[in-house]
Amino acid sequence: MVKVVIFLSALATAASAGSVMELPESVTKLMDYSINPCDDFYQYACGAWFKDAVIPPDSHLIDTAAAKITIQNEAVVKKILSDNTTKIGAFYSSCLDTVTLSSLGLTPLADSIKAIRSVNTTLDLLAVVGELAKYGVPAFVDIKARPGNANATENALFG
Repeated sequence: MVKVVIFLSALATAASAGSVMELPESVTKLMDYSINPCDDFYQYACGAWFKDAVIPPDSHLIDTAAAKITIQNEAVVKKILSDNTTKIGAFYSSCLDTVTLSSLGLTPLADSIKAIRSVNTTLDLLAVVGELAKYGVPAFVDIKARPGNANATENALFG
């Protein structure tokens, strides 16, 4: 069985609206009206979506709401940053300049690599880990529990 994660904030909307007819079409098209919500609320609220959804083969879940928000956010960010005269526009563009990034190789990381190689004591190690954390580098390992790729009904550790 594939684990499906759907965030239906519409549940709160439905409760406050008092009627399914007042919900947005983007929500009502996910619902299965042939099911009595008192018998199987999940199937009622998500049945049409579940029937039509295609979970990518390289994923263990699909999150429609998060995907939609991500697409909308990316569009907003691209619009804001499309003006290359601003500093943030230049910064954003530099992240996309893969030719320059490839030509630099490991040069931008030289100081961090030197600091890692110079660790001799536990205190040195903690200092380096603290510095790397400022840049979002996880200390030692970054372990998360998620549904397993082989069996989505069981959680597995990923790191």
